[in-house]
Amino acid sequence: MIFQTRSNLPLRFLMYIADIYSAYTKDMNLYGRKAIQIPLPSFIIFYNGREQQPDRTEYLLSDLFHPTADYPALELKAVMLNINKGHNQELMDACHTLRDYSEYVSRIRTYSAQMPLSDAVEKAITECIQENILRDFLIKNRAEAKAMSIYEYDEEKTMRMLREEAYEEAIEIGIRTTIETCMEFNAPSTLIIQKLISKFHLSEEKAQAYLNEYLNQNPKHSPL
Repeated sequence: MIFQTRSNLPLRFLMYIADIYSAYTKDMNLYGRKAIQIPLPSFIIFYNGREQQPDRTEYLLSDLFHPTADYPALELKAVMLNINKGHNQELMDACHTLRDYSEYVSRIRTYSAQMPLSDAVEKAITECIQENILRDFLIKNRAEAKAMSIYEYDEEKTMRMLREEAYEEAIEIGIRTTIETCMEFNAPSTLIIQKLISKFHLSEEKAQAYLNEYLNQNPKHSPL
């Protein structure tokens, strides 16, 4: 699964491939006359997260350069393929293991909305074995597959919650900063409330509550 900012993937791949090539050529004469052949790289990411994504997305290293250039001296292209159920059907038809994995993940997500995660994973595994979906792998590695599926799903949920908490915290800071700025210019309370409503899409009651909370914490400050 992919959780980090995907636009940084080319940079991360550049670092990975540099380490790989360094290890690959460590016993070779890089300063000799003979050209050293290195393996042709391919940078593919399989995406099965919850965000809506197209079947195929390309990310270029040059998009991260600042300043930009029409013909950058260095380029790296990373390709992200969506392997969620219903995407990249041609790829799924060509690779049954990938198709089965997509089906397995889809069932876990469906069942986890109806029952505890552990039960959802167990049900998905049992059904997939019965329906010959990743059958051999799941029979051989049932305990490990269950543990990893629970871990990955919990990690995805945790990361989503962290992003939501970070967003909410940023909003709280923004509201407080707006109130403080208005106070510095001796803005009346009505103007402060209107500012909060328009900038943060708050109801009038919510904006008033934020202002009251700030004034309670800072009794020396009072709008006109």
